[in-house]
Amino acid sequence: MKTSRQFVFMVVVALGVAAVALLPRREEHAAVLASEGRHEEAIALLARQSAHGPGDPDALAALGRSYAALGDVPRALEALDAYLKVRPNDAAALGSEAELLLLSGASDRYLDVQARLVAVQPSAASVGRLIELYRLSGRDADELATLRTYAGRGMLDASQLERLGTILAERGDRREGREWLELADRRASAEASAGRLLLLELLIEAKETVRASERARAWVKAWHSPFLCGKLVLRLARSGSAVGAPELASDCVELMPDHAPEMIQYLAGKGRQDLAHLMLLRWGERMSKPSGPQLRAFVQASALVGDVGAPLTRMAQLARSGVDPAGQGELAEEVANAFGKPALAAIRPFLSTEAMLTRPLFAAELSLFEGNGEMARWFLIRVEPSQLSRERLADWLAMLHRVQTDREVVAQLTTLWSEGRLPPELLPQFADEAARQGQVRIHDRIWNSVRYRPDGRTSR
Repeated sequence: MKTSRQFVFMVVVALGVAAVALLPRREEHAAVLASEGRHEEAIALLARQSAHGPGDPDALAALGRSYAALGDVPRALEALDAYLKVRPNDAAALGSEAELLLLSGASDRYLDVQARLVAVQPSAASVGRLIELYRLSGRDADELATLRTYAGRGMLDASQLERLGTILAERGDRREGREWLELADRRASAEASAGRLLLLELLIEAKETVRASERARAWVKAWHSPFLCGKLVLRLARSGSAVGAPELASDCVELMPDHAPEMIQYLAGKGRQDLAHLMLLRWGERMSKPSGPQLRAFVQASALVGDVGAPLTRMAQLARSGVDPAGQGELAEEVANAFGKPALAAIRPFLSTEAMLTRPLFAAELSLFEGNGEMARWFLIRVEPSQLSRERLADWLAMLHRVQTDREVVAQLTTLWSEGRLPPELLPQFADEAARQGQVRIHDRIWNSVRYRPDGRTSR
């Protein structure tokens, strides 16, 4: 009998314990209320619980969520602060607190919580975002500390490493700045330049000119920028690098021959005629079949560095090779225009008649300069005036008067006119020439063939 009573008692106790265990905890009950939108009731329930002792972290989290749902940001933050003292590494709670701080405009506290969140769950994206926020907020010390921390963990990209190196260099820590910039250089895209230009400065400053030269030569191959190439050559030259600057100058011409005139002009303008001249010579060596514009640019660059020898040497090479008479003739005229006709004396024997016939008006001028009037007449007969510019037409007519009588000039103009080869611009002058020679019939025929256009020009 006694045993039966004991058994019944144990069953009753067990059922009572089970009933209590099956009742929802207050925070669970509060969570249910909150999920139903009954946040005031949830807050009241949780507040009563916390009044009887230290707050349960789950209850504090639920309390914070309910206050936040009601828009009571200060109390929500108070609850989350209390919760995070117990569980400081809860990423979800840190994220929620950061959002509330951002809503409340507490930017400094927001950044502090963001920093804690990144420390708990670091990623390249979150680290980059934090660094940028520090930069925008002007919190330089925090930005630098964050860059250093995560650079040491290998979590920064090339641009962030470049930023770290730049800040350190600006603050006087040139050695560490150079280390991070070198790492950025290895990781950066081929076209990146800003950090590399600073790295060049730091290498030169550290007397590592050989290393600076090596890196500069690698960079220009990727950049293909004549401006940046010129800057690197100039900087190496100013560092006293007797080998690095000339080597880089040659590399630049090899890589970008079409931009050689720009680089030569840049260096000459900066007072480095020696390097500009070296580039000029290297450029001349590379010209196998230069075009007219290239020859013109080459002569102009030669004039810029004051070296008539370079184009003359190139002209002699063209002449001896027997290649491209038109190129020889054009180069000769460009040299004469840039340096004067006396400059051609040394290579005059190399200039063939075939080459000179490609520029007959220039050949006539050169012959007259040399005192050979008959040769000048011979070349002038072979000038096609319709192919001359307005300015050169005036030169041609003046040349005719120097080597022919007035009557011969009128006769030649008449022949050209009758063959339809006399440019319309010369018809008024032709008519005047005929009138002065008493050839009134030709004068009248010319004017009868002329009609005036509204723009004031004339044509046959």
